[in-house]
Amino acid sequence: MAQTILIKRSTSTATPTALSNGELAYSSNSNKLFIGRPGGATGDIDAIGGKFYTDIITGATAANTASKLVLRDGSGNFAAGTITGTFSGNLTGNVTGNSFVSSAGNISITPFAGSSIILDGTIYVDAGVVTGATSITSTSFVGALTGNASTATKWATARNLSLTGDATATLTAVDGSAAVSAALTLATVNSNVGSFGSTTAVPVVTVNAKGLVTAISTVALATTLNIAGDTGTDGVALLSDTLTFSGGTALTTAVTDNVVTTTLDNTAVTPGSYGSGTAIPTFTVDQQGRLTAAGSANVATVLNIAADTGTDDGVSLLSDTLTISGGTGVDTSVSGDTITVAIGQAVATTSNVTFNNVTVDGTLSSDDITATDLTASGNVIVTGNLTVNGTTTTVNSNTVAIGDNILVLNSDETGAASQDAGIEIERGTDTNVALLWDETANYWTLTEDGSTYSKIMTAGNFAASFTGIIDGGTF
Repeated sequence: MAQTILIKRSTSTATPTALSNGELAYSSNSNKLFIGRPGGATGDIDAIGGKFYTDIITGATAANTASKLVLRDGSGNFAAGTITGTFSGNLTGNVTGNSFVSSAGNISITPFAGSSIILDGTIYVDAGVVTGATSITSTSFVGALTGNASTATKWATARNLSLTGDATATLTAVDGSAAVSAALTLATVNSNVGSFGSTTAVPVVTVNAKGLVTAISTVALATTLNIAGDTGTDGVALLSDTLTFSGGTALTTAVTDNVVTTTLDNTAVTPGSYGSGTAIPTFTVDQQGRLTAAGSANVATVLNIAADTGTDDGVSLLSDTLTISGGTGVDTSVSGDTITVAIGQAVATTSNVTFNNVTVDGTLSSDDITATDLTASGNVIVTGNLTVNGTTTTVNSNTVAIGDNILVLNSDETGAASQDAGIEIERGTDTNVALLWDETANYWTLTEDGSTYSKIMTAGNFAASFTGIIDGGTF
């Protein structure tokens, strides 16, 4: 049996004024398909398709046509008139127009490998460098000039040379082209001519980028060495005075072969070793860090000891023996220089430990606890899997949060389906309600009184029990 599902529609109104969330509507007036926006109000309506939009797409063209979408042709190209915009990155293709303007930064033109930049007309370069041009006009040329120099002036100016005299000398252009006939002399770059520097002055020379000296001057040498000590200052004339090193307290100086030697004077301390197994050394040090007296002092030979209970007059380090005795459940032993204290079982973090009754007032963290009964008055956090093998699991919490998005009921069923299953809600003194799967009838059912169950519409019973038209109406 066939079913027909109609949506809301109109032949006179362009846009519906109200649609439920997810409700569809079509207007033959505007040729648009609408949907009520999920989560929105009744007036939140979106156009999602229709003949209006398919006609726009169908009319797209690669030709330069007004009010049409751009459709690339079979070669991936399309025709356009004026394109206005701000470009970033590389611009490829043929560009026509009178000007190329950059609002910031340089304009870089890079031809294809092995190709050239062709400029039809006069070249104007502002503070730049041009190569491969037949003529260059510049009032402030900077740098070396390479290529074919058509005049001697270009060649000479690039090297800070000046042309003088008549054609009495012959020079060859740098590129080996036709000879340039003219006498060349170095341009005057420095008016200071003569000898510079002396025993009391150093010459200072300024050289330009072409290696030519443009200025020479002198700077006087210092002839006096200023000296200072912890107290007092003076100046030593380097050409006449003598610098003397004098020893102070407990120091003697000597000069041999331009080497100054400083020797520390002896003190009243007798050289030797101080301290023993029963005495420690004592020293007196002066402001200069020297030992001015040395001796020794006897050390204590008795160790006083005490415990939680009891004390002792002391253990003679030279004759007595210090004994460490274990208590209940604790054993002690000595091997070499090591004292070992042990209990009756291993208590490492990886050991299995057995106790009768354990009370924990703080936090107990464990990955394996075995007990007949386990009661926790605080929070219990299980970071691994929790398996409950008992017959009944009771949860008395008011709020239960479960991360799994699918709850499996009757999970121990292994044979053919034979049991009803569902969710029942306890309502106190009111009758419980439930959502149950009727295994016999293959239906989801609802009950509000615990005895009468209503079938819920499913894909199967919809096809079997409903025939006709579900109509969304008009707007």
